[in-house]
Amino acid sequence: MTKGEAGDRLPIVIQSGRKGALMKPVQSFLAFLAFAGAAALGLLALGNLATLIVKGPAAQQIVRVEGDMQAAAPAAASNGMQASEAANAKPQAAETDTATSDAIDPDKGAKAFSACKACHTAEKGGANKVGPNLWGAVNRAPASVEGFKYSKAMVAFAGGKWEPAVLDDYLANPKKIVPGTAMAYAGMKSAADRHNLIAWLATQSDTPLAADQLGFAIAAADAPAAAGAPAAPEAADVVYADPQQPSDADIAKSNEAVAALKALLPNLDYERARHHPIHLKPAIDAATDAECLVCHEEVLATNAREKSPAGVEAAQSIAWYQTLSTYDGPQATFHQRHATTPYARAVMNLKCNFCHQGNDFREESPTMTVTEAAMASNNGAEPFTNRKMVNPSKTCLLCHGAMPDPVNIMGLAGPWHEARVDLESEEAPNGCITCHGELFRTNRHKVSYLNAATIEDLAAESSDVCFGCHGGRSWYRVSYPYPRHPWPGMDPAVPDWAKDRPTESDARYAVK
Repeated sequence: MTKGEAGDRLPIVIQSGRKGALMKPVQSFLAFLAFAGAAALGLLALGNLATLIVKGPAAQQIVRVEGDMQAAAPAAASNGMQASEAANAKPQAAETDTATSDAIDPDKGAKAFSACKACHTAEKGGANKVGPNLWGAVNRAPASVEGFKYSKAMVAFAGGKWEPAVLDDYLANPKKIVPGTAMAYAGMKSAADRHNLIAWLATQSDTPLAADQLGFAIAAADAPAAAGAPAAPEAADVVYADPQQPSDADIAKSNEAVAALKALLPNLDYERARHHPIHLKPAIDAATDAECLVCHEEVLATNAREKSPAGVEAAQSIAWYQTLSTYDGPQATFHQRHATTPYARAVMNLKCNFCHQGNDFREESPTMTVTEAAMASNNGAEPFTNRKMVNPSKTCLLCHGAMPDPVNIMGLAGPWHEARVDLESEEAPNGCITCHGELFRTNRHKVSYLNAATIEDLAAESSDVCFGCHGGRSWYRVSYPYPRHPWPGMDPAVPDWAKDRPTESDARYAVK
């Protein structure tokens, strides 16, 4: 209770005569209690301030956690809190609704609608976006908004009404209630959030309903699954962190190896260099960039041409990567874009041997005379074809790949450059994380060749952070082998387009 609240609640009565005189000692005593309480709060605040001054920033830790509505920032976002507020939110235990929960609050429901507004409008006359306008949604017939193209599953579901109880079940698990629905939403797990949201939607109508007319007297408890029901898979909480940087001992070891290579250079011709163990496994797997650049430093020192052989000036042309908000500066070479530009250093932790995993000269024979089992340069897989120095399917496509089918698989209204218009706003600049922030989020960024924590931070500012890799140029659109890690509420049935997808990231790049 604050001092103001205490003062407001003191039963001070101004009277005349004997009764007034008798009340003065009581008033004085109560005023003293209020003053003492305020003083105690002041001393406690000073104590906390002193603790922060002594301990400093180390006492405050920001942990990036991914889970099923259990992290401070994601939970705040699901309740309509802005990203900056979520980042400063104090981590708390997951909230559990009980029979004594507060009554349904439409104002809280308005905040819960922030999880829906990327795909829906709710104001009267609002436009249909990826989903239909929700004005008057409570108690209206399913698949009844004119001008909106519903999925076959939703059309087949039509016939009843979106009564509060039906909406409650649907919002908890859309694909369970309407199998085959195009609504790309995993479900709102908290019953309290659902009831608050439905109460708010009930006010967005020509015939609004009060909360006590919905059949939800008290925000229901988030009850556990019924006995015998299969439990939804749960993704373990993930702490997003950038890979650990080399230690002083690692750097010293690399410096020794660099000095040894430089000492060999005067006596190395092309063939001797080509057969050096650093180009073959297992030595190449442990080689550092500094060792590789002893001989190959020109790949980073060479800049993009100012003018192409055809006479086109670089300043007058725009490369694909320059159209993204993530890129700043002049055109750069392939190796520079992946290793030395500021953005590359921010989001990636690529090393030379991530792409160049060994060039076994035996593969250059026009007739393969070595058994497949003996080949080591492709990590035990079949030998490279066309004598490739780098295997794109095991390197480039670990990051780059086009969306497999934005319309039929992801439920978007069209290609990303068209659909993003309806999914993004000034408050939500990255439409990707509307679904992939909590709903269909995997752990793939938790690998040693990416700076997962930095990606999380930058992705809050622009969807180009995601599209730069997942959108891809046309020549990347050859496969989409990303691991399909389980997420909370994931359907155990694997769709046809994902049957050949791994379910874990490559163990070689696991973050320790």
